[in-house]
Amino acid sequence: MSRIEDLEAAKQLIEMQLKDIDSILTKVPYGLEYTFWEDFTARIIDRIYGNESSQRHGFEQAGREGCFSVFESYSEHQRREDFIEIVNCKKEYLENLIKDLENRLRGSGTELTTEEHREVFADLSNNLEDILKSEEVSPLDRTIAQILSKIEDPSRFTEARSNLLELRDELLKPAPSWAVLREHMVWLILFGKKEFFSILPFIVLYVRKIAD
Repeated sequence: MSRIEDLEAAKQLIEMQLKDIDSILTKVPYGLEYTFWEDFTARIIDRIYGNESSQRHGFEQAGREGCFSVFESYSEHQRREDFIEIVNCKKEYLENLIKDLENRLRGSGTELTTEEHREVFADLSNNLEDILKSEEVSPLDRTIAQILSKIEDPSRFTEARSNLLELRDELLKPAPSWAVLREHMVWLILFGKKEFFSILPFIVLYVRKIAD
């Protein structure tokens, strides 16, 4: 897929997707209209930032923290409330992407490659506070940083960082391996209930692309 080099055109494409949000909010939660809008917006972000970019993952993850109402067992009211929250978070994320593009048009923006975004986590012990304060990191990265920031024991911190980042890297692959994910999920369950449920929404988000 070819990249969009015209930043003004890229900005206009995202603005068009933002205009659809009011209509999307009136539709069936997680229905066909929403799924089409989300997938099409993700493809636009790919055209701007490159395939499997951190910006695309950030858009997909926006609003998913703690939202489990994608499951049919949840009440219609709860599904609607969570749906509105998710869409509004995606709206805010797209608005931030527009600000980023405007900064680049003025020559003041910065673009991180996927590899550079992974480098943000190269030494988490030194920059957890920066990650927690940053508006640029993805919701999944922020959740991982929140978990790690509460660990005081150095050996437990190292173990948690290794497992969480391997889980993260596997989730962000085009076709994550269920065998690999399962291993880290078992570790996470044993590590702590709260920590497991804070990561679970992101696993649910990517379940459709997980390979058996």
